Amino acid sequence: RPLLTAVKDAAEDTPLLVKIAPDLSDDDIRDVTALALELGLQGIVATNTTIARDDLGLVTDPAVVTAAGAGGLSGKPLAPRALEVLRLVRSLVPDSFCVISAGGVETAADVRERLDAGATLVQGYTGFLYRGPLWARQINRGLVRA
Repeated sequence: RPLLTAVKDAAEDTPLLVKIAPDLSDDDIRDVTALALELGLQGIVATNTTIARDDLGLVTDPAVVTAAGAGGLSGKPLAPRALEVLRLVRSLVPDSFCVISAGGVETAADVRERLDAGATLVQGYTGFLYRGPLWARQINRGLVRA
């Protein structure tokens, strides 16, 4: 609370959203969402990268994953939990509250699923890294065709 309050005060008229981790428990997500509403934040970004390595369906050898270090993992392994978090957050906030969905978004079908689940906006990063600068156009064309 003190950190978000200080940032909100410093932000003045700049919209402020809080980005939450998929590693949070559902109870913690409820608490953060309630705090965001209480403080008058403009939205939530659900989700950030994960520090989890278990139960993600990784096909990479665990030794290679361990050697890469403890940084946040992004991409497709986050998709199921990111969608769960999106649905939970959306169920707790009014329609006017901005909810940006991120985590495992790679295709137009992924974007459509997030929008249908209540995302105001959808953020992608890993898909862009692996598919290149035309990735956004591919997503947009896929959405138009759907």
